[in-house]
Amino acid sequence: MSSEERSAGVHYKDEQAFWDAKGRVEYVSLSEFDQQRIRQWVGPLAGDACILDLGGGSGMMGRALGVADMSRIVCIDISLNMLRHSAGLAVQGDALCLPFLDRAFDVVIAAAFLHHVPGLENKVLQECSRVLKPGGKIFGYDPSASCIQNRVFMGRGSLRLKTFSPDEMPVRSTYLRECLETHGFDAGPVRHFSFRNARLTLFEVVQRWIIDPIAVGPLKPYLARWFFWSATRRS
Repeated sequence: MSSEERSAGVHYKDEQAFWDAKGRVEYVSLSEFDQQRIRQWVGPLAGDACILDLGGGSGMMGRALGVADMSRIVCIDISLNMLRHSAGLAVQGDALCLPFLDRAFDVVIAAAFLHHVPGLENKVLQECSRVLKPGGKIFGYDPSASCIQNRVFMGRGSLRLKTFSPDEMPVRSTYLRECLETHGFDAGPVRHFSFRNARLTLFEVVQRWIIDPIAVGPLKPYLARWFFWSATRRS
């Protein structure tokens, strides 16, 4: 077994334990405001589209996107507890070796997922490219490695917040674009943003009313905590 495979095995064990604990109740992380703008950025999905929700947990994104026929969504995750809440078809599995046929899906959702597999993004996107039909869409969002806050609070230093799962790390949008292009995707534009949490903690107050108003122009990548990305599978 290679050192990379051993590392991935430890990673999955720790992540699975973390999300199994979260999965004791239905997990919803997006406010109504954020669900609405994600829907706008994604745009309408064809009614007959076959959708893979990668690391989809409780199936939140399928419900947030307003997919009418939930049987068209396959939600794959390592946490069985999270999957118990999914309204779509639930599969416990590994994103590095997806248990699906080539060109099986029209759309892949990777919402807040890639930052949970640091160093393995290329392998995940290679699998996504394999299971997507030519012309198929992939989209997601991840914490930005350009953001100053993320460097401090998601780093490996003493200020790392305990709310983060064991291995999640912010992602460089430029690196992600390179990975997408390498694996047969045409990458779309990146949108930098910060989520608007429904609960008004001190952190949320500072983010919403102090940081967000000045997070414009060239400052935005350094102050906005997340970025939305999308790409199309080449024919």
